[in-house]
Amino acid sequence: MSLYLKLQTLTRATSVMLALFLLTACSGTVETDVLSIFSKPKPLLPCPQVEILPGAETITIFREGEGRDLVDVRFEGIIVPVSGQCQYVDDDTAVIVELILRIGATKGPAATSQSEEFPFFVAIAEKTGKIIAKKIFYSPIEVEEGRRRATVQEELEQRIPLPGLKTGGDYVIIIGFQLTREQMGLQS
Repeated sequence: MSLYLKLQTLTRATSVMLALFLLTACSGTVETDVLSIFSKPKPLLPCPQVEILPGAETITIFREGEGRDLVDVRFEGIIVPVSGQCQYVDDDTAVIVELILRIGATKGPAATSQSEEFPFFVAIAEKTGKIIAKKIFYSPIEVEEGRRRATVQEELEQRIPLPGLKTGGDYVIIIGFQLTREQMGLQS
């Protein structure tokens, strides 16, 4: 090989190394930059589905006693649409889901105070319907004097371990009010 060809090859190799160096100076290490140039981008993994349990999206809280007419209502509550996002952590062996939900309250004619505590749950289930975790939360809502309605925003974080080849798409997060047997229309 002639000296000219050796110099030309060396110049090309130097140019490639200089380009890689400049890339790494801007964004990270040589290893990650070189690998990212030659590898396919990592596919986006699905988030768990989030649902409000039908029949548990509203709650009516009556005053003590047997009356169950409109005049006996202390507060009514509703869980309104949920939003959220997820992020895979620990080398994709867990997913953290950040949920935002709103609970609206309406003060009824039997209310004796401006506030009420609304019990709600967050459950994690497999797509088969099997509940693997459930936690009950309490959301206090204060209605301003002279008003009938108020809304609070709840922000929750749920961590779901992902055994084997499971992804967030294999799970459902179910939200609803924690209702008593009576509030569900069942006899005690």
